[in-house]
Amino acid sequence: MSFVRKPRPYSSGLPSVGLPGAARASAVRETPRPEKAKKPPRSRPTRGPRPAMSWAGAVTGLAVLGTALVILVGASGLWNSVARDWQFRSAAAGVTDVAR
Repeated sequence: MSFVRKPRPYSSGLPSVGLPGAARASAVRETPRPEKAKKPPRSRPTRGPRPAMSWAGAVTGLAVLGTALVILVGASGLWNSVARDWQFRSAAAGVTDVAR
């Protein structure tokens, strides 16, 4: 299977061969067409200001949210560690009271 693009017939560089009737039809059409009066271009409605949030703003917003999430998870882990240490010390104090 070949992946080489095949040339298109009109780009082969060969002269185009038309039908004999087509040559006569083009000869009949030698009279110039009347030019149409050009209309003035339509004025486009003006767009409002661009939205404040572009892709750069969206990326910045996601970065801020990601940073806030990392800080929240870190603070939660630190709090759990402190709470576990406090609970362990409390239980150890209870064991030493029973042992006395």
